[in-house]
Amino acid sequence: MAQRNFAVSKILSVSDVRDRVELPAEIRKHMQPMMNGNNSMELKAIDIWGQEWTLKYCFYVLSNGKLRNHFFSRAGWRQIVNDNGVRPGDKLVFSRDQVVGADGVLEYMIQVKRQNKTFSGKIAAVHDSGADGESFYEEEVIKPKSQPRMTFQGYAMWN
Repeated sequence: MAQRNFAVSKILSVSDVRDRVELPAEIRKHMQPMMNGNNSMELKAIDIWGQEWTLKYCFYVLSNGKLRNHFFSRAGWRQIVNDNGVRPGDKLVFSRDQVVGADGVLEYMIQVKRQNKTFSGKIAAVHDSGADGESFYEEEVIKPKSQPRMTFQGYAMWN
C-alpha cells in the first residue's frame, strides 16, 4: 500500500511531445529536497502496467538565482513518447508515493491519459457537471504499444 506524497499534471503541448516535457513549477517544492544541491536527478518511474521508465528530472538556475524550466530531459521522455504513442493534448500525470511498511521507500509513478472521443470527434462527457460546476470527461490511460490491443469484432477499440 502506498501513500501519495504529491501529484502534478499537465496537458502536453507539441513541444512537450517533440522534445522534452516542461513540468509545472509546483513540482519544485517536492523534488528539490531530493536533489542534494544538484540541478538534475535520474529517477525510475513506473506506469500502471508495471513498466519501468528511466527519466532525468532537470531545472535551470538563471543568473539572478531564480529557478526556472523544470523538465524531464529528452532521453527518457522520448522513450515514453515513442513506446506509448503520446501526442499533443494528452495529459501527463506524475506522482510520488511513499510505500507503507517499506521503510520509507519512495516510488515515482507516471501516466499519460487521453480523453475519449465520440465517433464524431467530440469529447465524451461522463457527467454534465460536478459539484464545483466543472465538467467531468472520461479519460483512459494510454496503453504501451507493446501491450496487446483490445478488439471488438476485428476493430481496435482505441488507437
